[in-house]
Amino acid sequence: MTPCPKCNAAMDEGQARSEEELRYLSNRQTGMIRTTTPIRKARACLTCGYVELYLDPAELNKKLKP
Repeated sequence: MTPCPKCNAAMDEGQARSEEELRYLSNRQTGMIRTTTPIRKARACLTCGYVELYLDPAELNKKLKP
């Protein structure tokens, strides 16, 4: 397991869920058409509750290129 960056305890790996798919919108995107990137993976600390969210960086970088 991956250690928590805040308390160094074990983290559980899973997914972030909501009524709709959880997505990320970069403030660096400009123009009228701005597209979101789905968050694919999440980790939660079993001790302090810290949560990390992950998306595909290649997918996000495609959206940030002019």
